Amino acid sequence: MTQDNLNAIDSGGLFPRLQQRYGLRDNPLEMETPFFPDAMRHHALESLRHLCGFGDMALLVTGAPGAGKTRILTELVRSESARLDFHRIPTAALTSAQALARDLRKIARSGVPADSEPRELVYQFFRWSQARAQRGQRLVLILDDADRVAPELLNLLLSGFLAADRSLAAALVFSGAEGLQDQFRAEDLAVHIHHISLPPLSRNEIFAFLEPRVHRAGGRKEELLSSSRLKQLHALSQGSFGRLKRVAPGIWLDMVAPQSRAAARSWPPLASLRWPALALVILLVSWWFVARQYDESVAGSGGLETPKETVRRSITIGPEAARDAGEALPADALRPPELPRQQEPENLALTDVSAAAETEPEPEPEPEPAFTPARPKNFVPLAQLQQREGWTLQLVAGHQERTILNVLDRQPDNPNLSYTLGERQGQPWFMLVYGEYPGRESAREASGRLPSALGIAEPWVRSFESY
Repeated sequence: MTQDNLNAIDSGGLFPRLQQRYGLRDNPLEMETPFFPDAMRHHALESLRHLCGFGDMALLVTGAPGAGKTRILTELVRSESARLDFHRIPTAALTSAQALARDLRKIARSGVPADSEPRELVYQFFRWSQARAQRGQRLVLILDDADRVAPELLNLLLSGFLAADRSLAAALVFSGAEGLQDQFRAEDLAVHIHHISLPPLSRNEIFAFLEPRVHRAGGRKEELLSSSRLKQLHALSQGSFGRLKRVAPGIWLDMVAPQSRAAARSWPPLASLRWPALALVILLVSWWFVARQYDESVAGSGGLETPKETVRRSITIGPEAARDAGEALPADALRPPELPRQQEPENLALTDVSAAAETEPEPEPEPEPAFTPARPKNFVPLAQLQQREGWTLQLVAGHQERTILNVLDRQPDNPNLSYTLGERQGQPWFMLVYGEYPGRESAREASGRLPSALGIAEPWVRSFESY
């Protein structure tokens, strides 16, 4: 059933009929709040907040159409616009390097030369954004529906970002359909891009999304979210927010038949199966007749076989083929031939060489150089950090130690600041933490009292054992 059949009718949509039938005050499908945190949506939002502010990686958000990518980006801009400077690049007009250079020049204004070549201007823009971040807010470039942009333009933006100081240059956020990650080089995707994939909603997650909205609209969840209707909502929406908003009105108004009835109507009538069944019977009868004729022919030919005559043969073993089988062999013929004496020293020498080669130990690999932290007083080994009890606040994380040092320089004497070194996708991963707290709630309360000089509003509350 199409969207027009469900929502576009002469009376102005299906909501008036929903309002009349269920007494709804508002349309629950049009409510933007509260933000849905389940199905990794809150985790994706927190990762974007964290890495846009202090990360040194480009960000990639992918999901099926209607998965809520634009909704997450909208919430990101709403919650972080006070400390970050967001700019959306319209992907519909991004058709060439000249168009990309034109949009970046509008953002930088006089910060980049107007007469530069498009490719060079991209690199100059990221160097300019790096210097601008040192004086104030960090820039964030958002490309929604990036799967519609040519891959060479996406990689040109990424190359300009990688050529600058990634912890200060304008952060890149690409958003698009599943498969967008294939537009980037494999080595960049593994090291320089943080990929966030949004999964489809399960049946329980659809209930969790609709239940507060139905309650605020004045509806009864026993009616709108019954087990049978929830099953239909999940099957027809395929776990997509966009499809859910299109199919829900028709399901609630009983305009969509239940799946059991639809499946029953999908079976063909029994009369149409008459001729295929007759052909199958004829095929089985002919197969039985051929098999019976074969068995009879095999049984009739069984008495024609004649027994085979046993033939006895003698085999003569010895150095001479003409020797009779009953003649005894001399004793010397049964001995193995002796090797010449002059060959023994050579064989012994070869044996000693091969034995020496087998017993020679292989050289041990050289040990990798140990990591030397730039700030030893603030550095804590990962194994020691994991042995701590309680919770902490993770402020920053990235592949470069300079990403951590940029925040440490803001309060170098703060005893609550410490950082450690782990591993992520085979690469070094630095993490800056703040304080030690006995429980999750106390750590969450402390996150609102962070020093303003650090410039971090919403840190990640984590337990030490999770590292």
